[in-house]
Amino acid sequence: MSLSQNEIPAPYDLYDPAAMPVGMDAFLVGLVLSAYPQGPGAHILDCQSYRPGEVEFPLRVGVLLPDGRKEACVLKAGRFKGAAEREAALLPVLARLGLTVPALLAGPLVHPEYPACGPFIVLSELPGQPLPWIGVNLEQADLGCRLLFQGVERLHQLTPALRGENVAAMLEEKTLLSELQGIRSRAGPWLDQPLFSAAVARLVPVLAGVREELVFSNGDYNPLNFLYEGNQLTGWIDFGLACFEDPYIGFAKFIIWGFDSYGWGTGVKAGLVERYLYAHNLSRAEFAPRLALHCLWRLQREISVSGEEDASYREAVLKVLEEALKDIS
Repeated sequence: MSLSQNEIPAPYDLYDPAAMPVGMDAFLVGLVLSAYPQGPGAHILDCQSYRPGEVEFPLRVGVLLPDGRKEACVLKAGRFKGAAEREAALLPVLARLGLTVPALLAGPLVHPEYPACGPFIVLSELPGQPLPWIGVNLEQADLGCRLLFQGVERLHQLTPALRGENVAAMLEEKTLLSELQGIRSRAGPWLDQPLFSAAVARLVPVLAGVREELVFSNGDYNPLNFLYEGNQLTGWIDFGLACFEDPYIGFAKFIIWGFDSYGWGTGVKAGLVERYLYAHNLSRAEFAPRLALHCLWRLQREISVSGEEDASYREAVLKVLEEALKDIS
C-alpha cells in the first residue's frame, strides 16, 4: 500500500541551539519589561534557567515594578520552528475554554541579532510545581501518574471546542499513517537496516486500518509540562508542539524513556502505560503498532545507525521495536 505525498507531515525543523543568546541582553530585557507597562522604573531583578545545565531557555525572570511589587515571568524561545507562534496563538484560546495556562505577556518577537534562534515570547508564571517524577518514591510516582492521566484527559476533552476555533488551522493533523510516512521520508540510512525497513513495511497496512479519532494534545506528555499543588493539578504548560493526534501515541515515549540514566524510568517502574491502556480498554496488541511507530521515530531522529556513542541506546530501542512487531495481531 502506497502513501500519498499530501499525507507526509512537515518535519519538526529545529532552530540552531548555538544561535541562542546567553542570558539577558538589552533586547531581551526590553522585551520582558514591555510586558509591564506601569511606567518607568521597572527593572530586572534576576533570571535563572528552569533547566540549568541542560538548556538556557526558558528563563524564569524576576521583575521589580515601580510600586515595589515583585513579579516573575517566563521568557521562552521555541526549539522548533513555528512553536512560539503556535503557542502564542493557542494560549488565549485555551484560557477562554477554561484551561489553566500561562498568559501571553509579550511577543512573539525575533531577536534582531539572533534571527536564527527564532521568536521569543514572555509568559506569566503559573503557581504549582511540575508533577513528581524524577528521583521519587513509588507513592509520589503513583500520584504523578494519576495527575498526568487527568491532565491528558482534560486536553483530549477540549478537542471538539478547538475544532471550531480559527487556531485549529495552526495545529497539525498527525495520523499514525502520516507520521510513518514522515519517518520514512527522513529515514536515510536507517532504511538499509533490516529491522527498521521491515517494520516500516509491516506498519503501513496496520496503521492504514486504524480508525481512532484524533484528539487535541500538547504534543508532549512530559510530566514536567503539568503543574500541581498537594493532590491537585494547577496548570498546563508548553504548547509549542500542540497538535491533533492519536489518543495513545503520546504514551509510547515512556517505554523508551525507561532506558535513560536521569530518572525518566519512573513511568516504567510505576506501570504508567499499562495503567492508561487498561483504563481505556486498549490491548497490548492494539498499542503495539503505536510503540513500534515511536521506536522508528526515535531511531530516525535521535540515534545513529552504527555509531559507537549510542550503541547501547540503539540496541535497546531496536529490541523494543522487535518485541512490538511480535505483539501486532
